[in-house]
Amino acid sequence: MLFAIIISAAVLLMSVTIHLFNISVIADYVCGKLEKTRAKTQAVVFIAISSQLLLAIIFTLAYEVGIYLELGGFKQPAMIIDIFYFSLTTITTLGLGSIEPTGHLRMLAGVESATGFLLISCSASKVFRTM
Repeated sequence: MLFAIIISAAVLLMSVTIHLFNISVIADYVCGKLEKTRAKTQAVVFIAISSQLLLAIIFTLAYEVGIYLELGGFKQPAMIIDIFYFSLTTITTLGLGSIEPTGHLRMLAGVESATGFLLISCSASKVFRTM
């Protein structure tokens, strides 16, 4: 369980740092190069979505590490693309439930969902301010 907590905390910290950097520093830099509000809004939306995809990849790798460390697995046989799909639906808080983690990996899924909710809210705020 300790490893699950450490992995969850590390991925949470990394995800928040990367996403906030992307939607603030990178988005502000790109917006500074554009003149029209519509182009700025499209750029911010693209950056935010790309950042969410990157975070889903990071969480996918964290699940793989957890599986390697025997912290849990998935109820269904899951290849990396299946785990990425699970991560993507979890970080967007959609949570379709067609694949689910077992053992201590459930903790990571909960952290991912909470992280996704918070960061999607940050992205929405950035898009709204840009518009």
